[in-house]
Amino acid sequence: MGRGVVTLVVALVLAGCSGGSGGAPPAATPAAVGSGAGTGVASSGETVRTYRAPDGTEVQYVLVVPADRRPGVPGKVLLAFPPGGQDLDLTQRIVDDRWRTEALARDWVVVSPAAGPAGLFYEPDAAALVPGLLDEIARTYPPDGGRFDLAGVSNGGLSAFRVAEDHPDRFRSIVVFPGMPPDDSATALTRLEGLGTAFFVGADDSGWLEGSRRTAAALKALGNEVELTEVPGQGHIIETLTGADLFDAMERVRS
Repeated sequence: MGRGVVTLVVALVLAGCSGGSGGAPPAATPAAVGSGAGTGVASSGETVRTYRAPDGTEVQYVLVVPADRRPGVPGKVLLAFPPGGQDLDLTQRIVDDRWRTEALARDWVVVSPAAGPAGLFYEPDAAALVPGLLDEIARTYPPDGGRFDLAGVSNGGLSAFRVAEDHPDRFRSIVVFPGMPPDDSATALTRLEGLGTAFFVGADDSGWLEGSRRTAAALKALGNEVELTEVPGQGHIIETLTGADLFDAMERVRS
């Protein structure tokens, strides 16, 4: 595993994630995408856009598109959920720290939505907005075979499992660092049969460690490709984890 260290500012904002190191969790400029107006370029290769749902609810999201990625051509597309309160500022910071550089180098489109009035994305009202967002993205950047890849950290990891359980046919893989389902429904987990999953969790992050082990075991029992990496000496913020580690794991487990 790489030994890159998360920048101090990202470490500080991640500290606001639910479930600290000892606790259990609570339940080239890219082309414009989306029916709403974009808010401009956030950083190289990255923009902020707005998806407007049929009921008028708006979801801002960070979009990363490699310079050579052509609209309408299928390719790899990652839906990445941020941690904590999932606000736009934190979403941008995590995209910049963990996803953008590797995405541009490996020809991945990254979509990372920020939470709004509907709540966090592991909550039903916000999770219900995700399929429309995926449809909006797919009209310009269709994913290979019609299926996206999925990732999340902390509350974003809960969100990733929520969305995967609700719409398992739309995804190829899940990578969480850490993450687990927001509930203990064994029935919901059976919907993920065949979906490759990689878990990263700090060995000192007790509540999330146990949840990750339990979920990984259940998915392995389904016959899924599963990786569980318990990182020694790390708590809820895995400071040694790099974007390359995450993309490498995704490539290994994606179906």
